[in-house]
Amino acid sequence: MNFSYNEDQQAIQDVAVRMFRDLCGDEDIKNIYKAELPLHSDLWQQVAQSGLLGTPLPAEYGGSEMGMTELCLVLEEQGKAVAPIPVLESVVEAAMPIAQFAPAALKQSVLPGVISGKNILSAVRPYSGLQDHAPLSATQQGDQWILQGYSNLVGYAKVASGFLVTALLADGGHWVGYVAADCDGVSITGQRATNGESSGHLQFNRVTVNAEHLIATHGEADALLQWQRQRTYAAMASIQLGVLKEGLQRAAQYTTERTQFGRPLASFQAVSQQAADGYMAIEALRGVTWRLLDILDNGGADELQTSLAAHSVKYWICESGHIAAHVFLHIHGGIGQDLDYPVHRFFSWAKKNEIYLGGADQHAAELGKLIQSCPEAVI
Repeated sequence: MNFSYNEDQQAIQDVAVRMFRDLCGDEDIKNIYKAELPLHSDLWQQVAQSGLLGTPLPAEYGGSEMGMTELCLVLEEQGKAVAPIPVLESVVEAAMPIAQFAPAALKQSVLPGVISGKNILSAVRPYSGLQDHAPLSATQQGDQWILQGYSNLVGYAKVASGFLVTALLADGGHWVGYVAADCDGVSITGQRATNGESSGHLQFNRVTVNAEHLIATHGEADALLQWQRQRTYAAMASIQLGVLKEGLQRAAQYTTERTQFGRPLASFQAVSQQAADGYMAIEALRGVTWRLLDILDNGGADELQTSLAAHSVKYWICESGHIAAHVFLHIHGGIGQDLDYPVHRFFSWAKKNEIYLGGADQHAAELGKLIQSCPEAVI
């Protein structure tokens, strides 16, 4: 089994490493959050100009037509830098489903701007907790649709030019369509996520969506949402891997420099054992993430196996995030709580990834349902 990257993947990783290293020093990131800027605009432009935003998108719109694996190499470096840019929100959650499911005219009007970095998209999705509810509804009037309701914590909403919106139909089915940010009836109030990233509360007051911006309803919408979730989990896992790896690496460095009782902290067995627990949690996440990426890029698994792999990844995003983040924060001691010291940002990013789109209990329950539905497929 060969886990090494091919030449193209290595080149993408090298570009990403260099870019995030040069533009995302601790002081750079600290100043962006301190100024409450919506994103790291210089980094965003560099990522766009390098062509990385178009990595998984079709060549006819300016993309590279590569896979999730290649994009996730970029996302892991973003996680290491805790860099506030909307690659997950704009490319994975919005542009990729549009490229896969939307009408040709909508693709042509939206995707080139996303790939160039000129336009940012975000996804508006129904509440995804243990008790589902959808405060956003879609009602058909002739060949148009009327959206009414709201959505909280929409990533980078204040700088987005459009949204991939999921709403609930009167019969309980799902509706998915594209809504421009400047549409009549759309209002956006700024919010901040757990990790300080820019988000927004979106209010839809009888927003009219024309037929050409409808993407899917009912069964087709459910297929789109499942496709979107699977890739979102893989992308989130890659960001989480970067966050946790860098956080634990900083903790390891700290323990070699900090002395207690005349010895470096790293020489104490309890410290090394705790660090090992964090490392094993990270590698567990890496293993299930590579499995899901292999399925998404190369196939070879049925719908049940793909769902099992996806929910396993989201479970480990939560579980490894909880274990490893508390390890590297604990190892740092009191200084880890200092907001002027950078390690707190890695902790808050890990916690945001942990709770986004459902926690560990929810996804463990989903795994249980899948296994119960077809136990012989798991054995």
